[in-house]
Amino acid sequence: MNSMTVQAAKHDLAQRTRCGLAYILAGVLLWTVFGVLGLALPDSPRNGLIYLFGAGLLWPLGLAIGAALKLDLFARGNPLAPLAGLLGGVQILFIPLMIGAYITTPQAVPWYLAVLVGAHLLPFTWLYESSAYMFCAVVTVAVAGLTGWLLPGMTYVVTPLAVAAVLASTTWLLARADAQRVLDATNTV
Repeated sequence: MNSMTVQAAKHDLAQRTRCGLAYILAGVLLWTVFGVLGLALPDSPRNGLIYLFGAGLLWPLGLAIGAALKLDLFARGNPLAPLAGLLGGVQILFIPLMIGAYITTPQAVPWYLAVLVGAHLLPFTWLYESSAYMFCAVVTVAVAGLTGWLLPGMTYVVTPLAVAAVLASTTWLLARADAQRVLDATNTV
């Protein structure tokens, strides 16, 4: 067993995965595609199914982006890596809720999924010691709630594009923090 301290493990995990940047980028891409499909397929009964199946693409898409960025997404040897995997995979437990949403209120599927995404990102605030994740979690839930409430007929367009914008902002915040972390490491050498 690795004798790494929790603080050192968190720092190592953040450095090796760039604070999960690949999955946030995958989310930007996925939610943008959801929004474009909402424009292309207005009032289609397939829209809810696109979200149900499309959400399953996040993990493989994140892995592909991580490989392209040469990130160590599995962070083997880091004792917190399994926790990061569990936190990322916990959304699988919400599949029955999403199926129920699709069956009962298909027009609400985008904001249900967005609220779940936002809420599931909150623990990453602690794991990566990143205020960007706090921003993302809170603002994603707020944006999803507001778009679902104020624009119920536009949830397949407005909600995904708004969530993509929040995720893009989070990408920028994470990249800025990563650049600062690299600069700090360079200055201490």
